[in-house]
Amino acid sequence: MYTHQTFSVEYKSSANAAVTAANLSINENGFALKIAQPLQTINFNFVEIAGIHRYNKKNVVVNFGAYPYQSFTCRDEAFLDFLKAHYNKEPLVAALFKNGKSTFVKYILIFTSLIIGLIVLAYFFLLPFLVNKAVEHFPQEYEYKFGKAMFNQVQQSEKIDAYKTTLLNQFFDSLDFAGNSTVQLLCVKKREVNAYALPGGFIVVYDEILNKTQSSHELAGLLAHEYAHIKLKHTLKNTFNTMGFSLLVQVIFGGFDDGMLALIGAQTEQLRELQYSRSLEKDADENGFTLMQKKQLDPKGMINLFERLNAESNDKIPSILSTHPLPEERINFIQKLIQENKHQVKNNHGLEVIFAQMKDKNENSY
Repeated sequence: MYTHQTFSVEYKSSANAAVTAANLSINENGFALKIAQPLQTINFNFVEIAGIHRYNKKNVVVNFGAYPYQSFTCRDEAFLDFLKAHYNKEPLVAALFKNGKSTFVKYILIFTSLIIGLIVLAYFFLLPFLVNKAVEHFPQEYEYKFGKAMFNQVQQSEKIDAYKTTLLNQFFDSLDFAGNSTVQLLCVKKREVNAYALPGGFIVVYDEILNKTQSSHELAGLLAHEYAHIKLKHTLKNTFNTMGFSLLVQVIFGGFDDGMLALIGAQTEQLRELQYSRSLEKDADENGFTLMQKKQLDPKGMINLFERLNAESNDKIPSILSTHPLPEERINFIQKLIQENKHQVKNNHGLEVIFAQMKDKNENSY
């Protein structure tokens, strides 16, 4: 037995009904709701309660009756204490105090967790998949414009060695890696050991790494690897994965305007420092090896330069090794390709002449 208890509540005849002030009376016979507008009294027992939702001690909602449920909200902290004291054996009440939250709130938390989980999965799995598919069908014209905007930014912001740029383009053309495709190369005068590819057929080489090369085969191996990134659209995939899938959609449906080109150009410095994943590096190594093999160039040139740079690096890691990491497994992979695939090495006099001209003009003014 317990004494008569009365609480002020807010009553709703259905989920979408207006709120009406009411008094809730509780005694040994059950619950009685006295509603002011319209004046009426609704009596019900605990077994008619369909659910109790506790948001906090000052916000408890009780659904009762047949569906669609009637409900009342009690903002009196004593209401929870009353339920706990007199109805603690009822499953609905026991669940309230055992878990601290109503079933409704738990469902909301579970639902929110699922949504967050789906977003995380989409970011790490679905987004890369969509980017890869979109890149596969990305218009060649747009890819060229995309890379050209970055290439122009490099030309405007860096000190260019025009003489070596001419020789570098002659050297690449003599390799005949690209067939009928047009690839433009740029030699930047900078004390940094680096080279990187841009979307659409553009390669930037710092003359510091040219000074480090000791043979035409090493330079050919370097350019074969960079061109493979372009050919396999690795540079485009990395760009959109970094700048966001929304940018790709914007480019496809909105085209290129001055604002878009300015945005792309502003990202060039960041994009040139992107690292490739292991799988992309492996693909570029294999494709670069095939290019070297077909042109009868020594595929060992692909790793000789990088191994020497790594050995000379001491405490400072060259930029090209940070963006194109060459772990032992990649070296072993290229060596395995060399061992498993027959190849002939033939000296290319034209390449040797151009390479010698580049090495003869080692300007040190930066």
